[in-house]
Amino acid sequence: MKQQISYKNFFINYAIVVLIAATVIGILIYFIKVSKKSWDNNLKASIEYSLAENEPDTWDIGKLYRLNNPLSASAACFEARNKKSGENCKAVIIRIQTFYGPHSGIYIVENNGNVIFKGYSSLHGRCATQLSNSYTGRRVEYWNKRIAELFK
Repeated sequence: MKQQISYKNFFINYAIVVLIAATVIGILIYFIKVSKKSWDNNLKASIEYSLAENEPDTWDIGKLYRLNNPLSASAACFEARNKKSGENCKAVIIRIQTFYGPHSGIYIVENNGNVIFKGYSSLHGRCATQLSNSYTGRRVEYWNKRIAELFK
């Protein structure tokens, strides 16, 4: 004998599973949207702190500049102004693989397209000294070229 399938019970169970999945996805999207502003503010503060540590009273970091590129998953760009020269630039923070693992590298992109590596964010002491000795490393040069291409 074949067992009869109750379509009513099947669709009720199916609707319950779909509603639970939609609710979980909705909650995740809500938390991502809510935390985005905090994430951007912390990246901005990290750039400000790193630039102020290397060059005090030189840079003023502005609002977030949206990157329309797949690179933006591991990078963020902010408008920046050099207080001494008055030049408007872009400050980019990007994840760079180093000997000590991935760290956030800070780059300044000038209006003429020149990209300058300013250092690593959130590193102090011996690690910062050792990484600063490798500024001319291949990874830093690679990101110099990639960031320059991004703003062309």
